[in-house]
Amino acid sequence: MDYASSSYSWFDKISSTFNIRANGFILIDGKTGLCLDVRGIAQKEDAASIYMISKEAIDESGNGVVEFRKSRILLRREPNCLIGLYTEAMPSS
Repeated sequence: MDYASSSYSWFDKISSTFNIRANGFILIDGKTGLCLDVRGIAQKEDAASIYMISKEAIDESGNGVVEFRKSRILLRREPNCLIGLYTEAMPSS
């Protein structure tokens, strides 16, 4: 995937592959954990934490789910990046 071609096009491509309503997206560099881009409720400051959490959350297929800042984040590892899709807020316990 060519992530740098347009600021919004990669979000459109990724969101169209999920059959779920997203509240935000985050794109994280796959080698450094630095934030490359965010949309919606995602925050640049989330990148390092999500990157670290993803190491245990992602399965062999390259997908995973984490709970972070009252959101469920669907993760997908691509060859050079980590993509996070923020979905519905988690219910309070």
